[in-house]
Amino acid sequence: MDLADIMLMTEDELRKAVLYHNDLYYKKAKPEISDFEYDMLVSRLKELEEKNNPSDKISQIIGSDLTPGAKTIRHAEKMYSLSNVYSSEELKAWFNSLNLPDSEIKATAELKIDGFSINLTYEKGKLKTAATRGDGTEGEIITANASVIESIPQKINYNSFIEIRGEVYLPVSEFIRINEERNELNEKKFVNPRNAAAGTIKVKDREIVRKRKLQAFFYALGKNELHKDQNETLKFLEKQNFPINKNYKIIKNWKDLEEFISFWDLKRSELNYEIDGIVVKVNDYKEQQRLGFTAKSPKWAIAYKFKAEEKETVFENISFQVGRTGAVTPVAELKPVFISGTTVSRATLHNEDEIKRLDLHIGDTVRIIKSGEIIPKILRVNKNKRLPNAVPVKFPKKCPSCDYPLKKIPGESITYCNNSSCPAQLQRRVEHFCSRDAMNIEGLGEALIKELINHKLIDSLPDIYKLDYGKISDFEKQGEKSVSNLQKAVEKSKEQTLDKIIFALGIRYAGAKTAKNIADYFENIENLMNAKRFQYLLIDEVGEKIADSMSEFFSDEKNLQMIERLKEYGVRFTYNKTEVTDKLEGKKFLVTGTLTKFNRKEIKKLIEQKGGKNISAVSKNLDYLIVGENAGSKLKKAQEIGSVKIINEEEFMRLLEK
Repeated sequence: MDLADIMLMTEDELRKAVLYHNDLYYKKAKPEISDFEYDMLVSRLKELEEKNNPSDKISQIIGSDLTPGAKTIRHAEKMYSLSNVYSSEELKAWFNSLNLPDSEIKATAELKIDGFSINLTYEKGKLKTAATRGDGTEGEIITANASVIESIPQKINYNSFIEIRGEVYLPVSEFIRINEERNELNEKKFVNPRNAAAGTIKVKDREIVRKRKLQAFFYALGKNELHKDQNETLKFLEKQNFPINKNYKIIKNWKDLEEFISFWDLKRSELNYEIDGIVVKVNDYKEQQRLGFTAKSPKWAIAYKFKAEEKETVFENISFQVGRTGAVTPVAELKPVFISGTTVSRATLHNEDEIKRLDLHIGDTVRIIKSGEIIPKILRVNKNKRLPNAVPVKFPKKCPSCDYPLKKIPGESITYCNNSSCPAQLQRRVEHFCSRDAMNIEGLGEALIKELINHKLIDSLPDIYKLDYGKISDFEKQGEKSVSNLQKAVEKSKEQTLDKIIFALGIRYAGAKTAKNIADYFENIENLMNAKRFQYLLIDEVGEKIADSMSEFFSDEKNLQMIERLKEYGVRFTYNKTEVTDKLEGKKFLVTGTLTKFNRKEIKKLIEQKGGKNISAVSKNLDYLIVGENAGSKLKKAQEIGSVKIINEEEFMRLLEK
């Protein structure tokens, strides 16, 4: 997966991909793509969601840290998230809107530690449980691992039940040491200190947790009737030997807050831990009570997020990636620089126009930016530091993989290699063909595909169905079971449906949803092979560009021969007609809790078949929340909104019968 492929994905495909990789990353700890690729997916989705403004923005949803099957505990008091502001104007407006009475202390300003939240409970002075934030209502139990973090007290001088809240983090120096060690062992490096800390706390070996030297700062109690204000709570925590971040400030007026933010925005790079902003809290607890909460956040606290961090580094070289459609994307190779919790060594350059805009020369000193999930980007060149003999970057005239002349489509910024035999394109096409949402051939991953191409066992997509499995065993040194499983997966893929195969063919602009619409219209591969351009324009959500691309693909004799070969090798191009009704037309649904009559996939498919839409978050736009057993925070939020119809599985079935 590269930037060119991602830029061609539809919003629907990006949403599915982000949710899929969120699940792999947060819950299964088995990522299939690099952190750089994941960043690109989220960034592109965010661009499209900001443009199209859907009711449920997947790019803004944080993956739940609850691991399926793991033991959880309900928090005595809900762990809310904080609302964010990104400018001093927004912060000042919030601060002034509080209408706080005149007092010596109006608020506290604390550094926002970039780690993960933890909730500790103590009873009779002893640590009882430790849990992650989870979904805010319940967290995953991590008591055993938390007990080896030195900064978490095992005993305190307080006998009643009490909840203590804090943030676990990995010091920057420790992060660098761990990554150097992992690099020497040829292990995948952690992307940033926050992810390293969150991953470490869930490992099964406590000795690993101990060796990685996680630390914690504490800042709040769960339910607090002990103190009258936040300042008192911080002093109480310190007295009980909980580390507090002493870089907080008592805020008497707006000027105090402004000065505090300016100071730490400049000094944050000198800290041995990552911070991504300032948390401002109303100091007086009676005032906090008066202001209250929204469904998601306290109204008496806010997080001011620092602007994206910028740093200078050296632009050392440039590489050009060739995607499955032939799109050529330039990538800047940088002198590694630590920025926003990540060591950055590459940045996207998008296309030839961007290279010209920047006037890039090899060896230039460049200003880069990276914040949160945004792809590292070159902002500008510091031309005052340009070397006398610096060589300007020129976009290649020929493909870096096959030496074929490159072509730019009029009106587009992307440059293409149109050689269908290009090795780089073949690699990407085969990867796409075998991917989960296409032919779903498990076991045929990037490394093995590269070997097969190098050994001339794959020169085209149909070659997948005439593989010599004996040779695979020889050069890949895989066991009989692995080869047998691969063979079974290849055979099973022959039964894939027409829409999946259309998507698998990698036709430019034809994403998964478009492929489904096209399959529903033509119903068999023969109709599709003989289709005229105007017919595509009759299909829902198919415009001029897709019609041109589809027509061009099926007018190419090589592509028609490829499809005939796939048929010869047993690929069935099966079309399963789905009965679609409008019973739920326009209605938005969300499923929560454990279902007994359906599984999640079945009920979501049924909703779509009946004309409804599945969304991923509770909001005022949600029509129905389908509730199973052990429903949690989504149910509570829907109840608070009031306009959402809450139904169980039986009521959903009756809805279908109406």
